[in-house]
Amino acid sequence: MTYVTANGGPRQILCNRCMNVEMAAGMGIPYQHHAFEPMQFKDASGNKHTFSFEARLFGGNISLDAVEKCKSGRSGYEFQVIGNAGDDQLILLGRLIEKIRRALARRHLERGSFGWHISEEAVVRARIDCDTAASLEHSMPMIVIDGREFTWDEFGRMMMTYEGWQFKLQIYDKSEEL
Repeated sequence: MTYVTANGGPRQILCNRCMNVEMAAGMGIPYQHHAFEPMQFKDASGNKHTFSFEARLFGGNISLDAVEKCKSGRSGYEFQVIGNAGDDQLILLGRLIEKIRRALARRHLERGSFGWHISEEAVVRARIDCDTAASLEHSMPMIVIDGREFTWDEFGRMMMTYEGWQFKLQIYDKSEEL
């Protein structure tokens, strides 16, 4: 991570752990780094998903993020919980694990003879990402649904099943429960 020192000194590149230690010292709060081991969870279809965890201090808060590392290098599931900087990180980890389990228990898409389509529940929870394959002038969102990336066009084709219907698109912060 890059930052400028408080006295205007040179920029330094710090790992996330070191940055958290520096921030805690600057805020005068205690901080203990926890190196959480990656964990594996099964989704509603029995597929395994492996997550790594990272804590980040910001202001008087701490976020704990879980990011799925896909073998393909593509984006997968991502989850986050936010607490106060002094909160017990193991309790935050417990909240995050429960959030992961609830999300993995739901399926929003089904694969049929014509490809992916929205399940009968007609609800899609997704994360907005970027399509790194698109050129800057033609960039479009990448949608991550059920831990899988879909281009905006692919998502649009799934929506065509509902032509003539209405829908409500609501945007939430990454840390909020959907």
